Amino acid sequence: MDNEGKLTIKDLMNFSYCERLIYFENVLRIPQATTIKELKGRELHNVFTQKSKRTKIVREFERLPKLYALALESKELNFRTVLDCLILDKAKNEAFPIEYKDAKKPERLYRTFMIQILAESLLVKENMSYSVPFAFIKFEQTDDLVKIPITDYDLEKVRQTIAEINKIVQTEAIPEPTPYVKRCKDCGYRKICRRA
Repeated sequence: MDNEGKLTIKDLMNFSYCERLIYFENVLRIPQATTIKELKGRELHNVFTQKSKRTKIVREFERLPKLYALALESKELNFRTVLDCLILDKAKNEAFPIEYKDAKKPERLYRTFMIQILAESLLVKENMSYSVPFAFIKFEQTDDLVKIPITDYDLEKVRQTIAEINKIVQTEAIPEPTPYVKRCKDCGYRKICRRA
């Protein structure tokens, strides 16, 4: 959660990794340490913004307007995020979110990448009343651009996940730990979790 009690992309990532992270961070208010990777990522987003204003990120949409560092919020979902870039096709009433990653394109997209771009697409659709037929993830280290189809089914799944996170916070009930015990090895909450 951010300082105003709104859920963020980080909460979605944490929930995807282990639902108990939500409980420790948002109910008990025990913060996770900010990693060097997170700090570097924030710095590189600024570089992406400057660079992409000068170049054509998505060649098929090079003449369409782009919005950068777009703050999006849903009061209903108690959720907010900042989208790296949004391409607008006002004539077709379509929008195309772009998420920047300072990484090499993996062989298969990570679940967390998908969750993030779907959550951002959901908020674009709800806040701006644009349809979002697809989105993009730009991988800086390999200069790859991956196009991701966005379906109503996927958006509804993200909406339900956000609702589940809100329920954990509101009820203050500790959820079951991740079924993947290997994840516990490097968890900052390992000592207090005492998985049963």
